[in-house]
Amino acid sequence: MAQSLYEVHTLKGGQWVIDSTYPDKDTSIEVAKQLHGERRFEGIKVIKDTFDPRTGQGKELVVFDTSKAPKEKPAAPPPPGKSEAQAAPVAAAAAPAPARAKKKGPNKDVSVALKATGWLVVIVVGGLGVLFVINKAGDLFSRGF
Repeated sequence: MAQSLYEVHTLKGGQWVIDSTYPDKDTSIEVAKQLHGERRFEGIKVIKDTFDPRTGQGKELVVFDTSKAPKEKPAAPPPPGKSEAQAAPVAAAAAPAPARAKKKGPNKDVSVALKATGWLVVIVVGGLGVLFVINKAGDLFSRGF
């Protein structure tokens, strides 16, 4: 007799991780819906993992999935007059690289670094100014008494 187990998988940072396992489908789907409602993960899946000890074979079947498959842009049609062999490299080169699409622009990183440096300078100069004023006030009080 085949044994089944339901695994709840979570997707975060582009990696799927097994969150928990359950013996029944309803509980696993309920947990998956709760996790999906928390919006901490990019996707949630429930996979039915069935193992047959007689044959030693395993089978996995996705029974619940909230992840969205990445949409691929259709390749641009080749210009008229070119053969399919010539158009194939152009279509492959036109496909967007996923790493480039998600990358932050260098200007944004530089502006964040400049703002952080600016605030650090303001805090340090302000702190030194306060210490200077306290020191001078102490000198004035010591002369007066």
